Amino acid sequence: MLEPESLQAAVLAAAGEIQSLVNELGLSSRGAPSAKLVFESDLKASLRRALQFGRLEFVAVDVPLARQGAPSGPVDVVVAGRTRTPQLALEVAWHPRGEDHAGFAQRVLADIARMGLARAREGAEQAAVLVAAPPRFWRWLPAYADEHTMFAALAAGEETPATVRADVMAADGSGFPWASLPERELPERLWTSLLLATGVRSPWADAELRLLETKGLGGVAAVGD
Repeated sequence: MLEPESLQAAVLAAAGEIQSLVNELGLSSRGAPSAKLVFESDLKASLRRALQFGRLEFVAVDVPLARQGAPSGPVDVVVAGRTRTPQLALEVAWHPRGEDHAGFAQRVLADIARMGLARAREGAEQAAVLVAAPPRFWRWLPAYADEHTMFAALAAGEETPATVRADVMAADGSGFPWASLPERELPERLWTSLLLATGVRSPWADAELRLLETKGLGGVAAVGD
């Protein structure tokens, strides 16, 4: 398992690399950007390099977890362990251009659910989700989470972790994206806590990055319709 300081340092290094790149993009451009760009793949690549720095264990992107029963499909960033169980499984989500905050929040919640399931099934020793979204999204989120309590998982703080029950997620009318979780299974509770908040500021990329540690608590069972 990675030390929290090691994971935080890697995220800060990755964010710093993205900030440097958008700074150079601004210096080389003669005018204001006509559209905001999405840097999700760049952030994944930068994070992989930062996590690999000085580490013997291999860090890979877009690979599945090996353990039977872990969530299907590739995980954005995986740090190998000394056994078959990875030290870290991490999903990355960058808010796309536009104002569909609810759609993006559903996608992030699905990532949290997958990582919580990975922890509950011992598919990884540690799991997290790195969320990059504009400040207006983070201002919008608390009121939305008050109306739809399952989205409180996105709004966790360092001193105020969030816990969301699977049965609440199944009953919430805002619609959990079950298509992103084909197993249709969840731990009894999803737990999240904020490990780090930082930002990238530029006309091309204005985002606050929040790193959420994720756990699945209790037994795993099928939920949803």
